[in-house]
Amino acid sequence: MQIPQNNNIAEPIRKIETNSIEELAQFHRQKNRQYTQLRAGTLAGKLNEVNLDSVHLMREKINVGARIVAAPGDAFLPFGTILSDDDDYRFCAEDGRNNAIIQATGGNWDISFQHSLDYIAVVYEREAFMRQFDDLCQRSCPDQWIASQVKSTDPQALKTFNHGVSRILQYTVDHADALQCHQARKALAADLFSLTLKVLAPTADLQETLKSPSRRLQGVHRVIDYLREHAAELPTIPELCAIAGLSERSLEYGFKEYLNITPVRYLKLVRLNGARCDLMVGFGANLLVSDVALRWGFLEFGRFARDYRMLFEELPSTTLQTQY
Repeated sequence: MQIPQNNNIAEPIRKIETNSIEELAQFHRQKNRQYTQLRAGTLAGKLNEVNLDSVHLMREKINVGARIVAAPGDAFLPFGTILSDDDDYRFCAEDGRNNAIIQATGGNWDISFQHSLDYIAVVYEREAFMRQFDDLCQRSCPDQWIASQVKSTDPQALKTFNHGVSRILQYTVDHADALQCHQARKALAADLFSLTLKVLAPTADLQETLKSPSRRLQGVHRVIDYLREHAAELPTIPELCAIAGLSERSLEYGFKEYLNITPVRYLKLVRLNGARCDLMVGFGANLLVSDVALRWGFLEFGRFARDYRMLFEELPSTTLQTQY
């Protein structure tokens, strides 16, 4: 089996290490950034950027005090967090604070810092983010998320966000070839969207009214029917919510009422079953277990093997080596 690839994707990974302010600005040319060094010292800048189609992921480090001014296009929604130990920064004239998410979503923005800067950012295509939020929550995106500001959030949610985004960045370093696979990029982007919503949720009122049991059951059946034909497309939870016509919360209630499992768990089981079908017909076909895992959106091969064995009581390699 050939891993599905998209040869037209822009560079999936870009990186730069430099002591030149101008080179940093040129690296961000499409983001309209300007850098000004404010404190004495030999500048060392380092930046990694990962392209996952409708979302970009980046981490940037600068070792001396500086100011960054940006005028990104209206088509983008960047959310970021500061990983530096201190909070001696100012963002859009606001003092920095601990346990905060930075929203660079309101057009022009600037940040200045006294000593050093180490941040991660998740940059969404605006339309894609709005559509996913509408699908997942069955409501419009909160207005306060579309404004450049510093917002306090739940410390645990922030810790989970920072850890999750850093883990995804490290995965792209260790498995750069996997980014040529559309399914891998889609799975990573879905993880980023989930992490982003969880860190943003404490900053807005997202309370909702559950749909009626009959509406929930109808939505669950629509999802199950859809997955019979389209599971290999790896639909995300927001996409399944759109198909069900339910918010994530109502869809979860519906699945627990009908199957006593969450939609996330059901989707994983469907993907594991799909992977098993591919492995069962792959005997003698020069197929790799890793090819099948990526095709079905399993990016961590060790975890895939463990989950597969727990469900089917044999390793995926055993299935592949058996003639059925």
